[in-house]
Amino acid sequence: MTEAVITSVIQEALRQASERIAKKITEGKRITDTEVIILLLDQMNKRMEIMNDSLNKRIDDTNARIDDLSVSLNQRIDDLNASLSQRIEDNSEKISELRQEISLLRQEISSIKSDVIKLMKEKLFGEESEASSSGNK
Repeated sequence: MTEAVITSVIQEALRQASERIAKKITEGKRITDTEVIILLLDQMNKRMEIMNDSLNKRIDDTNARIDDLSVSLNQRIDDLNASLSQRIEDNSEKISELRQEISLLRQEISSIKSDVIKLMKEKLFGEESEASSSGNK
């Protein structure tokens, strides 16, 4: 804050001194070495202001580009998150469907197993009873 006040006071003093010196030159009066230095300082100050403004503009432009990139990246991240969430949800549904199918397959296998055991018992016991009935004859 203090720097800004001092800078503005110096700039105003240089401006006013340059105006007085310029008036003196237009009147055809000679200027001193000190006045020449003041004019040079005023010119340097103006050039520094131009450079400062240019740098500030470039910084602002860079900040705007960074902000744009940030918005773009955040949008891409949000889109990716939405896409991944949808894919996860779809996969969860598929997993659930597969679990149901596996459960049904287990029931069918268990039923087939029971039927095979029953048929084997019938065949085994049927052959024994045939053998024992043939042996009794």
